[in-house]
Amino acid sequence: MEHTNKKGLLTALGCYVLWGLLPLYWALLHHVSPYNVLAQRIIWSGICMAIVVFGIHFGQFKKDFQFLKEHRSQIILLLLAAVIISINWFTYIWAIANNHVMDTSLGYYINPLLNVVLGVILFKEVLTTPKKLSVIIATIGIALLTYQVGSLPLISMILAVTFGLYGAVKKKVLIHPFTSIAVEAWLLTPLALLYTTVFDITSWSYLGTDWYTALLLMGCGLTTAVPFILFSYGAQLLPLNLLGFLQYLAPTIIFLLSIFYFEESFDIPNIIAFSCIWIALAIYTMSNQPKQTK
Repeated sequence: MEHTNKKGLLTALGCYVLWGLLPLYWALLHHVSPYNVLAQRIIWSGICMAIVVFGIHFGQFKKDFQFLKEHRSQIILLLLAAVIISINWFTYIWAIANNHVMDTSLGYYINPLLNVVLGVILFKEVLTTPKKLSVIIATIGIALLTYQVGSLPLISMILAVTFGLYGAVKKKVLIHPFTSIAVEAWLLTPLALLYTTVFDITSWSYLGTDWYTALLLMGCGLTTAVPFILFSYGAQLLPLNLLGFLQYLAPTIIFLLSIFYFEESFDIPNIIAFSCIWIALAIYTMSNQPKQTK
């Protein structure tokens, strides 16, 4: 049991550390259009996940494929999930390329609290008093930031909303997560190929002129597949409360990178907003801890 927990902890940590370090990867592609980076990520994610489902989980894939043939509504859900996560990916890539790294950190800090609200709206979940308090404090933080800056933190909100909606849609998807991620990428691959072969062919030109950039674009698929595989194993081996706590590691790494690597300003409005979010998350996390029984 101890060995299993250690393995689960290491895989989950690996997942969240990789997600937290992603801004460094996207920054290496700052000279490539975010639209092209997104298209290449979709294409290479589809290829990487094809290797996973056909090479490692082929038996499960056959079952899932048969299930999708019998339940066509699941394909609609997968297409919806694919569109939502693509908006999330594009916003994230664009934000890094345009020096809004701290905004992405705030968005992923907000996400667990937004999930609470979505749970009430979409699934009629009932909130406990601590969760209500956490949502109110987070809302105050966002409202103060909006008032002081003069505009809603759109990047943060788009990331939080799209990731929350993606999770809500995936709750309705009844196939294995590996198959789901693969099919989502495959559904959008024709559009990605159309964009990179008709509207903007520059990303393919790197194959003959700049192998460093070409390899980075190919590696976009690994940024999807590797963390997700690590997360899947970690989620199987760790209790949910520990996994929920570890999810804050990624936005914390992004937050630290935004200050110490990208040298973004952490001014008074941001200090107030982040403080409110951190307090709200502390209340939310403690409310999710299982009660000790004597």
